[in-house]
Amino acid sequence: MKESFIDSIRRMTGVAFGLLLVGSLCAQDDYDTYGPQPTGAPQAKKQYEANLKAHKGNRDRLVLPGLVADRKERTVDVLAECTGLNEGDLAEFLLVDQGSSHGYEALLWSFAKPSDVHRALEFIGLKPGAPHNPALPRLWSDGDRVCLMVQSKDGDAFPIEQMILDNETETTLPEEGFVFAGSIMVPPQAGQSQPHYAADVYDPRSVASVYNEPAAVLDVPRAVGKGEAYGNQVVNPEYSAQAGELVTIVMTPADPDGQPPVRELLLSIDSITASNKVACRLLEAKGDVLHAESSMSAMLEQLVVLSKEGATISVDLAFADTLPVRHVGKICTLMAMMETMGMVRVKPPADGALYYRAFVPDKRWSRPEGRPTQPWELHLTRKAGKLTGELVLHEAVWADGSMDPTFTRKACAVAVPGDLRTAMDRDAKERQAAGRRPLPAVLLVFADPGLTYGEVVSFVTPTLSMHSTVYVFVE
Repeated sequence: MKESFIDSIRRMTGVAFGLLLVGSLCAQDDYDTYGPQPTGAPQAKKQYEANLKAHKGNRDRLVLPGLVADRKERTVDVLAECTGLNEGDLAEFLLVDQGSSHGYEALLWSFAKPSDVHRALEFIGLKPGAPHNPALPRLWSDGDRVCLMVQSKDGDAFPIEQMILDNETETTLPEEGFVFAGSIMVPPQAGQSQPHYAADVYDPRSVASVYNEPAAVLDVPRAVGKGEAYGNQVVNPEYSAQAGELVTIVMTPADPDGQPPVRELLLSIDSITASNKVACRLLEAKGDVLHAESSMSAMLEQLVVLSKEGATISVDLAFADTLPVRHVGKICTLMAMMETMGMVRVKPPADGALYYRAFVPDKRWSRPEGRPTQPWELHLTRKAGKLTGELVLHEAVWADGSMDPTFTRKACAVAVPGDLRTAMDRDAKERQAAGRRPLPAVLLVFADPGLTYGEVVSFVTPTLSMHSTVYVFVE
């Protein structure tokens, strides 16, 4: 399923997306009685009581409902029940809490709460990181890597990835383990003082998913959108299990001798040389310079070399304010390609800066006809040596019987950055008073190629609190 314009907006929308996510989670009803439900709770309770007795007083064992963690062996055994999905059925979740309403698209129910799984993984020495969160935007989860093995009553065990078949590749999922990201936390409900571990209380209550799910305890170590996974990843016919069958999910560190290192780097794009080439530096996070005054092509080659050394390459991008935006767009396109290929992970931007993918827009959105909705456009140019802007809005007009709309064009001059926010706020109030829908919280910027990065960023900064999704087209 191809990502839509709206999905992309949500993927890139900053804090507003986070609030939307929390709002949608908090608005959910109690789904405990919806759809198929596990039947093994009585057996799970008996096993929990037996484990309490068997491991009483053992400080190297953590016993919680549905699980036993062994600090010395560095294992977490989670009791689970097969949902009974048949071969070829769509599967979005590997393991969900027994209270989830998504058993119809999950392989297994967990009798351990997601937050207890989190606690147990920490007990055996694993460290959680930060979950995938497009709101920041953080497109990668961080955290220690965890392997999940499915163990039947007869002792046979196999990687949980083998239970999923990818229709496109005709192979099972890569056996790379899962990232211990930890679920997002959501605000307390009315009358409560503590935030909630989202996976405990809000659907899908995922312990492990097959796509990047911000509320899951364990994330896939790849960039996989829900739309990308849906319809492509199905139950492997070789590993379909009967509904109600109890199994153990054995969780262990992916690398018992230590987690793969993360190398924190800063790529600073400093200036343009006399020959019209980009000069940049590559630095360690602590400040040590790895390469100075290198060309962009040489720097990218160095990043490729570093990515092959085994460490995860996490990169901060820093653009000089004087850098022409035509160069920024080219650099960001190259970095996006490298991130898509898994060679690097680009960090979220600093406060007041633009996310680098703002300079890698979908070219179709440059024209009103290529968008399903119409956000504000800001056209920036330099006239008589002075930066000036024009705020433009295209609105669709549908004629009777027509399959395609025509567009009206509304425009106003914005001489300085403050004028931009003033004009947007005025329009928003007028729309609210008239009972009209608000415009998307998106700004499409059309910039002359000779404008600098600093000029573009400073002009749009006043709008970021309300229009946190920005795409820049270099004309």
